[in-house]
Amino acid sequence: MSTWRRKAMACLPGLKKEIEVNDFSIYDFFIELLPATIAAHRVNDTVRLTAYYAFSEWCFRQKAKDLWNAAAVAFYEHLGDQPETLGAMPQWVPASIYNDIRGLLALRLDHAVMKELDKAYK
Repeated sequence: MSTWRRKAMACLPGLKKEIEVNDFSIYDFFIELLPATIAAHRVNDTVRLTAYYAFSEWCFRQKAKDLWNAAAVAFYEHLGDQPETLGAMPQWVPASIYNDIRGLLALRLDHAVMKELDKAYK
């Protein structure tokens, strides 16, 4: 079993069966992780949030394109879609990752929102 699958099972154990199936991709996992992250923000579950963001950061920092790309386009890029995750980005997303994904966010968010995010990351 690949490292990302083992880490994903620890992150969202309720998806163990799906994660074990070979055609369940890292992209599929991030599609499940995003709403779980939003839900964790709504109840301020910092234990789950720590695990979710740590997994995402780990994937983003890997050399394998499938892992870093999935983290960027199926997770980080969509954090701006919901107020819970947008407002929490400076707390949970390191500046180095923000700088790398800023272009993706700018395609989805309006200029004023990007300006506020940039200010929060300075």
